Amino acid sequence: MHTLGSFDGNYPAADMCKAAAENGLSVIAITDHFDVDFFERHNLDVRQKNSYEDICGAKAEFEGKIKLLRGIEMGQPAYEPELTAKSLARYEYDFVIGSIHNLRGMPDFSDLDYPNYTDEKIYSLLDEYFNEELILAKWNGFDTLAHLTYPLRYLAQHGRTDIDLGRFDDITDEIFKVLIANGKALEINTSGLRQPIGKTMPTEDYVRRFRELGGELLTLGSDAHFTEHVGAGIDTGYEIALNCGFEYVTYFENRKPVQVKVEK
Repeated sequence: MHTLGSFDGNYPAADMCKAAAENGLSVIAITDHFDVDFFERHNLDVRQKNSYEDICGAKAEFEGKIKLLRGIEMGQPAYEPELTAKSLARYEYDFVIGSIHNLRGMPDFSDLDYPNYTDEKIYSLLDEYFNEELILAKWNGFDTLAHLTYPLRYLAQHGRTDIDLGRFDDITDEIFKVLIANGKALEINTSGLRQPIGKTMPTEDYVRRFRELGGELLTLGSDAHFTEHVGAGIDTGYEIALNCGFEYVTYFENRKPVQVKVEK
């Protein structure tokens, strides 16, 4: 989840912790955005410091009530690997998310002009996106790979629910194989359940394929930016995990996986 430490956050860490405790959560991670290629635009040097200090303050405040993990979401880390490495070394994190929100030199997928894009243009963007996801997987400096089907969230907002991702099955399989070989997790991001796409990212069929290929580590994230979304959709994430043959879900503490058995 995200706090005021993210450019699009809305609440301090303590407020998110309070909502988590009220919703019956026992372990949470605050993972504020750090989109490396927007370092100056997002004033990330200051934001990272403020985020980490806010998380540590809330961690102390809620000790004994909830386990708060110190996290960060590294966006596009493979675009600027040296800056990424330097930034991650600044603080002691429990949990690092790897994600892609935009292609190189382009705005976020949320800001693209989809109504004026041809199918050929859309599939070309998706082809480049999944290739960047593979590069990210091979970079290997994260703990879980976030919202694999991220662009579909915004395509759906423009009525494009007819996208055939089947043509990318070979490369998503390759991404999964890299994650598995490196002992990394796949995230079920539940934010799509409260958005026009109406699905988790990725969907259950991808989670099942990850399991078929030997995947063992699965994390769940509500991707909340508001207190009312803290923990939203997590029960659905548990159901998907069970449906796909996972007996455990994972969180990371001191960058080490901790598996928690899912109760039916």
